[in-house]
Amino acid sequence: MVNTPEGAERPQDHDAEGAPAGRRPRRVGRVLVVLAVLVFAGIGVALTWPESDVPIVSDKANPPKPVDPNSAAAPCEADDLDVVLAADRQTVTPGVPVGFTMSLRNEGPVQCLVAAPKHGLAVTVYQGEVGEPEAERVWSSADCADQDEERLLLLGPGDVDTTEVSWSDSRSVPGCESGQPKLTAGEYTAQVTLADIEGVSSDVVRMTYTVPEPSGSPSPSPSPSGSPSGKP
Repeated sequence: MVNTPEGAERPQDHDAEGAPAGRRPRRVGRVLVVLAVLVFAGIGVALTWPESDVPIVSDKANPPKPVDPNSAAAPCEADDLDVVLAADRQTVTPGVPVGFTMSLRNEGPVQCLVAAPKHGLAVTVYQGEVGEPEAERVWSSADCADQDEERLLLLGPGDVDTTEVSWSDSRSVPGCESGQPKLTAGEYTAQVTLADIEGVSSDVVRMTYTVPEPSGSPSPSPSPSGSPSGKP
């Protein structure tokens, strides 16, 4: 039996894993610090991570459907059509024709059929205000048009048909009889109507017709002798 000297140091106690008992709390502290760093780092990443783009939903207007000539179409009604009249001048003088532009537009939601020959879709000129009892009808583009012409239009939604006519500051009557009297100076109005559909008409276009005054006749020249009668 060997006796241990009383002055010899006893070996230090170790934990179950072989690590010194006095160093265990320091390792646990380091683990807690690392966990705390990871937790705060995860929160920071979550706060700064860019959110996914919100999907953009666009409401696109449906374009008008193209005209299908093979599909059935009903006749156009007055509420479906809009007619516009424009003149290239508001002051009219003899010998200078006025150019009119007529536009027929389908304002309805579906395609429709409309008869628009020159004798049906016509501009009429009045001396005075359109619709007034004293207004005088002086000219119409339908008077000299071919009465047998057939012109059937298939207009899709938003489609526009444009035609042009010219007025040569003269009078006309149905049947295009010549020899009409000349116009007189004054205020004139014009409007487009569609014969086959009641209620289809344009706004009124106003014009002023001016006639130059004739120049005065030259005064007779005096006789060489100075006598008004020319006798000595």
